[in-house]
Amino acid sequence: MNKYVFLGLGLIILIIIGIIIKIKTDNSKKELVLNYKISAGIPFKWVYEIENPEVVEFVKSYVTRDDNKGGKVGAKVYTNYVFRGLKEGETTITFKIVSITGEHEDNTHDINRVRVDKDLNVLLIGDENRNE
Repeated sequence: MNKYVFLGLGLIILIIIGIIIKIKTDNSKKELVLNYKISAGIPFKWVYEIENPEVVEFVKSYVTRDDNKGGKVGAKVYTNYVFRGLKEGETTITFKIVSITGEHEDNTHDINRVRVDKDLNVLLIGDENRNE
């Protein structure tokens, strides 16, 4: 009898694990993660602009790696920017480097073309890096 109870519990645990893996796999396409780096101690930051905010929305940003331990000027800081699809369509997400102090201008920008399908999966379909 105990053998059948353990077999049943094992089967239930496998089904639960399968469902969790399926949910995590499905959610990975529901959000687009774009990673950008900036040099620490330099008075610039990345800002984004969504061409059509009805298609995608900004969800959150978080630092994935910070080489600025000990206050090293010029050390790289990597940040993920997360976007979620709202409705089917295409748009662009443009990242620009702007001065925090307003004293300098940098024309570096990156244009990310994205597509949201009918299931609200967000796909990167092209990008252009520009340094003008």
